[in-house]
Amino acid sequence: MQMFKSLFVWILIIGATIVAFNIFENRHSLATKVSLNSFVQLVDEGKIDSAKVKGRTITATTKDGQRVETAIPPGSTIVDDLVAKGVRVEVEAGDSGMGWLLNLFISWLPILLFIGIWIALMRQMSGGPQAGPGRAFSFGKSRAKVYIEEKPKHTFEDVAGIEEVKSEVKEIIEYLKDPVKFQKLGGRPPKGVLLYGEPGVGKTLLAKAIAGEAHVPFISVSGSDFVEMFVGVGAARVRDLFETAKKHAPCIIFIDEIDAVGRTRGVLNLGGGHDEREQTLNQLLVEMDGFDTSEGIIVIAATNRPDILDPALLRPGRFDRQIFIPRPDVKGRYEILKVHAKNKKLADDVDLELVARATPGFTGADLENLLNEAALLAARNGKDRITMEEVEEAIDRITMGLERKGMAISPEEKEKIAYHEAGHALMGFMTQDADPVHKVSIIPRGMALGVTQQLPIDDKHIYDKKNLFGRILVMMGGRAAEEVFYGKEGITTGAENDLQRATELAYKMVSMWGMSDKVGPIAIKKVSNPFLGGMTNSIDTSPELLKDIDEEVKKILTDAYELARSTIEAHKEPLKAVVKKLMEKETITCEEFVETLELYGVEIKNKCKKEESKTFEETEKTKEKKEVV
Repeated sequence: MQMFKSLFVWILIIGATIVAFNIFENRHSLATKVSLNSFVQLVDEGKIDSAKVKGRTITATTKDGQRVETAIPPGSTIVDDLVAKGVRVEVEAGDSGMGWLLNLFISWLPILLFIGIWIALMRQMSGGPQAGPGRAFSFGKSRAKVYIEEKPKHTFEDVAGIEEVKSEVKEIIEYLKDPVKFQKLGGRPPKGVLLYGEPGVGKTLLAKAIAGEAHVPFISVSGSDFVEMFVGVGAARVRDLFETAKKHAPCIIFIDEIDAVGRTRGVLNLGGGHDEREQTLNQLLVEMDGFDTSEGIIVIAATNRPDILDPALLRPGRFDRQIFIPRPDVKGRYEILKVHAKNKKLADDVDLELVARATPGFTGADLENLLNEAALLAARNGKDRITMEEVEEAIDRITMGLERKGMAISPEEKEKIAYHEAGHALMGFMTQDADPVHKVSIIPRGMALGVTQQLPIDDKHIYDKKNLFGRILVMMGGRAAEEVFYGKEGITTGAENDLQRATELAYKMVSMWGMSDKVGPIAIKKVSNPFLGGMTNSIDTSPELLKDIDEEVKKILTDAYELARSTIEAHKEPLKAVVKKLMEKETITCEEFVETLELYGVEIKNKCKKEESKTFEETEKTKEKKEVV
């Protein structure tokens, strides 16, 4: 088929070339046809300048520039007369017997060319040969990919960190394998399952794993595949999708990014009306109502934007079950890292538990990218295994950006940066409720000129007032150190981000979490983004309440700053020693920082605690022993 297509294209190109050449030739060969008598008279009068003989036709150019043409009868001596008069005569071979056929072909070629182009366009618009005979305009054919023989190879072993979600969807797999078990009790599985969560948490991977575990056909389509520029195409494709599913039942239909077609209809759709998308959504609602779960069809959809989906799509009987897939916790990140590390050559010093603790907030996609970056760095360094050095470098690259070692920084600026970061770290060690310090660096990365990295022992889901105030203390440590060592005239712009984050945190403590005695347990809601979480009206507040909030926020920030400044003032000498070591090495670890402080007899309240926590394996073994007892 591909060969015929290429041949057809070349025929069109050659034909177009012939037509163009013929038009060009004809345009330059226009001549006035005259009778033989008139032509002979022109010859006798000596008015012919040159002549060209082709077959039985003679074309001549007069001395005044006119072109005349006449036919040469058999036995005519007109050519001899031209030669006798001294006229330059050119003779070309005459047309062959096939000349009439060529002329006929050239005459009809433009029409044939137009018909060929029209047929090609129609085949392209109708989806090509796969559209089938008699369906030249099959715009409504679904673009879903049907995996029957080659089902997704993913299984639940490839999905980690979401054990509760996996157990929730296992009954779907059991139903697809043994539907009689549920039908005996009069139960039915959910018609639709909506997986929602932030990008990268593993929604698509989980859907593929469900199909891989169930060993049933997997029909995959994207929400954007339904809507086209032609009216009615989306609804037709939805109908075709469900017809395909019924032919391959039991099966799974997976609609990725369903928010592309399932947005809220009507007035709440602030993006404006879109009739074609609404008609597509209406057809999807009808189809999900129309099929019976006894047919063995399960619809799984995924989205990052559940807040904008139409309520009719989420009601029972359509997407009965809505499963939130959260970001993995520290143990989940450890399990995900183990999955992605299976095909990586890791050195013995790589501690995946430490990596899991160093990556709070990372999704499964982020962790996969982390190990991939580490592998690339190891290859770049000429190593045959990935070491902890490359893993930590990859973490720093992802969270803070590339190193900027070539950045020109004067010794004076470098020293101020060192004191700023050392101030953060010191407050981290002297604050009981702060996260343990992991390392301090004055190597510029991304937008930051230095960094103090803290690693939480475990993920925290709620924060108390002491912990939040401790975080503000650490943020204020950098600016406080600048003032202690350089005076108020020597403070820099380096604390901009610290002050912004501290102020935002203090406002949340007072106006959202009710952690102020003066303001009381009041939450002041702000107008949320209507394109993310719907519209919520803000609570009207009095000027007096707003003033009290501002005063309480200022008091929290001022108290934290004064405490940080007095703490650093009391530890100036050990901090100078730390800065000296930091200027030499540019990066120092938690242990090196603690070692320097202890030489000066500093009592540290928040040491490096990574050794104190049990490993995940030890925790699981303890849990298993308790269950056995």
